[in-house]
Amino acid sequence: MSSVTEVDSASLPVADGWTSGPVRPVDQLVLELLRRQEGQTVQDLVETLEVTPTAVRTRLDRLEQMGLIERRKLLIGRGRPQFQYFLTALGWRRVGVTYTDLATAIWQEIEELSDPDLRQRLIQSISRRMGKAYGQLVADGSLYERMTAMANLLRERKIPCEASQQRELPVLTVHACPFPDLAAVDRRSACELETEVLSQAVGKPLELSCCRLDGHGSCQFRPVAVGDS
Repeated sequence: MSSVTEVDSASLPVADGWTSGPVRPVDQLVLELLRRQEGQTVQDLVETLEVTPTAVRTRLDRLEQMGLIERRKLLIGRGRPQFQYFLTALGWRRVGVTYTDLATAIWQEIEELSDPDLRQRLIQSISRRMGKAYGQLVADGSLYERMTAMANLLRERKIPCEASQQRELPVLTVHACPFPDLAAVDRRSACELETEVLSQAVGKPLELSCCRLDGHGSCQFRPVAVGDS
C-alpha cells in the first residue's frame, strides 16, 4: 500500500512565492481537478483530460513554477518514483477559495469593540502580520525597487496600481482599494490598514498622501519624511 512520506523539494514554490503571470485556461482546468480531488497522479490527469503524459507534465511543471501546486513523492518500492500533486495555499486562493465573509465579520467585531486602545492594537497587529507576509515576497533592493515589486504583487491580485518616481521620491499609486469588503465597514480604518500593510511590506514607513475618500482620483503612498515619523 502506497503512502506519502515526503515533499519533493523540486516542487516547492519559486523563490518569490508568487505567480509569474496569468493562469492559462488549460492550466486552470488542472487546478480545478486538484481542487476537487487532491493527490492525483500524472496518469490520473491523463485519463481525465484525455491528453498525452507529456502535455500533462508540461502543465504541471508550469503550475509548480508559479507556486500553485506541489508534488509529493510516493514510496511504493523500487523503480521509477511516482508523484501525487496537491494545491499550495496560493493555489487554493487562485481557484477561488475565499474567506472574505469571515474576514468581514471579524473586522466588524473589531470595529465594534468598546475599548479604542484594544481596537487600535488589534488593527496594528493584523496590519503588521499581513505586511510581513507580503514582505517575504518582495525581493531586496532600493525602496523604489521594493515598491515596484509590491505594485506587481497587487496587480497579480487584480488591484490596479503602479510605482513611480516623483520629485526623486518613490510613490505607490493604488487605483482601487485592496480591501473593499473591509472598507464597506469602516473606510478610514481600511485606509490605516492598507498604509500599515504596505509600510511593513516595503520595510519603510509610508504615509497616505492622497486618498480617494478625500476626492483624489487614486490613493498615493509616499515614504514618511525624516523627522515626521
